[in-house]
Amino acid sequence: FTTLLYTIKFEVDMVPTNLLLYTSHALSRWGDRMWNFAIGIFLIYLHPTSLLVTAIYLLINRLFVLLLSGPIGQKVDRLPERLHAMRTALVIQNSSVAFAAILTVLALHFHISYQCERTLFFVIMVFITLLGVISVLSSSATKMIIERDWVVVLCHNDSDQLSSINANMRRIDQVCLLLAPILAGAFMSGLNTTWAAGLIAVWNVVSFFVEYSLLCMVYNRVPELATKEVPVEEASPGTDQTTSCSCLTVVKRSILSFFGNFSIFMGQEVALLGVCLSLVYLTVLGFGSVTVGYLRLNNVHDLYIAIAMAVGASFGILGTLCYTPFTKKFSVSACGAFGAVCLAVSYGVSLGSKAFPRNADLKSFSQTSSDNNTCGAPVGNSLNDISEGSINSHTITILVGITTIRFGLWIYDLAISQLFQMSVPEPQRNTVGGIQSSLNSFFDCFYIVLTVIMSEPEQFSILIIISCVACIGSCLIYICWFIKTGGLQEDKLKTKQNEKELEVVEAEASVVAANRAADAGSVAAFSDI
Repeated sequence: FTTLLYTIKFEVDMVPTNLLLYTSHALSRWGDRMWNFAIGIFLIYLHPTSLLVTAIYLLINRLFVLLLSGPIGQKVDRLPERLHAMRTALVIQNSSVAFAAILTVLALHFHISYQCERTLFFVIMVFITLLGVISVLSSSATKMIIERDWVVVLCHNDSDQLSSINANMRRIDQVCLLLAPILAGAFMSGLNTTWAAGLIAVWNVVSFFVEYSLLCMVYNRVPELATKEVPVEEASPGTDQTTSCSCLTVVKRSILSFFGNFSIFMGQEVALLGVCLSLVYLTVLGFGSVTVGYLRLNNVHDLYIAIAMAVGASFGILGTLCYTPFTKKFSVSACGAFGAVCLAVSYGVSLGSKAFPRNADLKSFSQTSSDNNTCGAPVGNSLNDISEGSINSHTITILVGITTIRFGLWIYDLAISQLFQMSVPEPQRNTVGGIQSSLNSFFDCFYIVLTVIMSEPEQFSILIIISCVACIGSCLIYICWFIKTGGLQEDKLKTKQNEKELEVVEAEASVVAANRAADAGSVAAFSDI
């Protein structure tokens, strides 16, 4: 047994550090992708008459991310131990998703729906929403710690290696988006939604131990992760350093902290690009919970939605495959401009769904669903009835638009994220990342508020128009910035260095060719003699 343990330890020690990081990232993203796909369908099953419950769930999640991402990022920056910060975020993230999935199992198993048990339904929804908020905040913290800090330290300021790791991690995310919804959709269609929720709970409990072990190995292999430059804490103007903990004092300090962090964010060279990236979040064209619910109401079966998500993820994977060679041949800034053009074209295609009429049966389903769903019957029976209808051209165009968007989207997102990694100093990485998450959540909240106001399925086309205007505007702003500035200064220096290296290689190649020609001429002359 001891020999077996030493053998396993030796084999693990031979595994590359990057592969350990990728494996941990894959396990984490697999669980997140399964839950993000499933929760939209679970909420529709529990309240099948409208998208309102799903929109409120998302709105509350985004509001908390908007308000607390900045302070969480600042707190992470001030923690001297990277391993402690990562462990805390990972425990909270996995446990909150597991408990939320268990509550969903209970609601589905005992047929608790809005039509039958309103009081109990509201209580369960409150707890599911609170656990969802906790999971989203801890997931955001984990993402900031790993992708904005650990990855930069691992690369040792090597821009090419940073591009490669960023692309690989995003590719892993897209593979999880490709396969995880298919598995969840197959469980919901072939077995039971209750079993699917239980599977998600078990996965998050088991995967935590594996993820933490892998990240501990990465931490122990890279000595630089043990040393961290911590920013000096300064007293905010207008606050005293007393032990007063009144509500007004806490609120005042939180507001001042947010504006202080926002000023740090706006002081970055790439702040405008962060605003461009956040505008992309003002969209319903992304297989979110609201969009999944809308497609479900448009006669699209759970399994077909999962397959469409998989096709969209394939386009995203293609984008990540193109990203690394593009950044090696061109600059990161130019690669972002290319992604912006592709993204704008794809949103133009999505806008074409307005040319087709919507499903005329949506209104009648919304009106009759509550009558057909009697107490004591399995939750979601009315949803099974709509699967008998056909999918019209309006819905097909929306699906085509969503899937093709992801090619340009991930190139655009990767480029902007790497420009932040290259330019933001170490003591401010998580603070800036937290404000970026807050900006993303602000525009995410804005579209969710619009969804709450226009929660009827027949109003979804208005949300599509707003999404296209915001995202195409984001792409145009980035393209104008690139044309005006030529890209990030560090990025331009790297491009010039690559050009010089290419000139040296070409010069050496020409010298070698000339020497070979001279040698060939000498051999020919000697042969003539």
